[in-house]
Amino acid sequence: MARRRHLEDSRSAAVVIQAGMEHAQLDSEEWSHIVMRLGGAEALALSAREYRAFVRARGVRSAHDLLRLALMYGPGGHSLRSVAAMAGAAGLADVSEVAVLGRLKAAADWLEHLCKQQLALFANETGVSITQRPIRIVDGSRIEGPGDRVWRLHLCYDANRARIADAVITTTKEGERLDRLAVTRGEIRLGDRGFPQPDGIRNTLDEGADVLVRLTWNSLQLSANAKPIDWLKLFKQAGEQGAIDMPVRVHKAHSKFQPIDMRLVMIKKPPAAAAKSRVKARRASQKNQRRTDPRTLAGADYVILLTSLKPEEFPINLIAALYRLRWQIELAIKRLKSILHIDRVPAKNPQLARAWLYAHLLLALILDKISAELGAIPPSAAGMPANLALAYHHPPRRRIARGHLAAA
Repeated sequence: MARRRHLEDSRSAAVVIQAGMEHAQLDSEEWSHIVMRLGGAEALALSAREYRAFVRARGVRSAHDLLRLALMYGPGGHSLRSVAAMAGAAGLADVSEVAVLGRLKAAADWLEHLCKQQLALFANETGVSITQRPIRIVDGSRIEGPGDRVWRLHLCYDANRARIADAVITTTKEGERLDRLAVTRGEIRLGDRGFPQPDGIRNTLDEGADVLVRLTWNSLQLSANAKPIDWLKLFKQAGEQGAIDMPVRVHKAHSKFQPIDMRLVMIKKPPAAAAKSRVKARRASQKNQRRTDPRTLAGADYVILLTSLKPEEFPINLIAALYRLRWQIELAIKRLKSILHIDRVPAKNPQLARAWLYAHLLLALILDKISAELGAIPPSAAGMPANLALAYHHPPRRRIARGHLAAA
């Protein structure tokens, strides 16, 4: 009975959120479910006061009404003028367009705090695990703004529970790094070709995690048997053997960096994927008016992976299965951009832009929570051996339904 009521509450909250914060939904009693998910009206009032988002009423009655305005402006997709008009018509607030601008600018830090609060709750949850260890996938995505202003969303996705585990929004001055977001001891951290940096790898390993990242032949300085890797020779060897699994050391140029002992894995791509990679490499060379490096063409046949995972525990087939989980974070980012329309920031003011971005992120985190409560993760994956469970979570072949953010 309690479980049924809990799911009904989850569905009710989902209805309000997925309604896009439109005018007809402003008076809905279901809004109380959203407020409760964020700790209740009193907790929202206290945190809003702490972050100086809501010090005096001045036309807005409460902190949770201010939150409504933020969601209407952000994921609701309304202009500042529309937010002011809709709020006034519904008796939610008596504010001008300029007043809405000021209130939302002041709310940016508070909205960021609410996002961090939701992420902290996630960190304390237990859930279905498809392996004995947490699998966290990191990625970044550019978000364009007016003029030449660009933001970057850094995301960490928990593959076991199909949920956003951590996130932060920065300017593009903050690049992608494996250790940009908090590392959990014992986790396996996955990253694409933008993440194999010596310092990031070192820091992640020092935090007690393992690493699995994709490479190109020129991503890092690697050595084997105390000699720099001869990539053409290695690609030829991979062609003869079908795959490569060997110990290597990671170096950093012109520094006293202590080399890291790692493992290099090369897996042959399907012929169509390899041909596509070669075409892409040739086009890039033509665009830059330079000759295509033979190593780039030879490497187009392979997926090159670098990992700290031990071969006894993670043989090459399981390494390949682990890396294939990267599609989950790509799907999460795609949904953020296509469903919640976080692909372009309308605001020129930096604080207003932050409020807009964090309002979207907060909505995404609430949707993630609801999807988990409604059974987004198939229960049949629980308790499976690691390799079978990983295979179970394969990427969808059909068109993705427009639903919650992290239905994986």
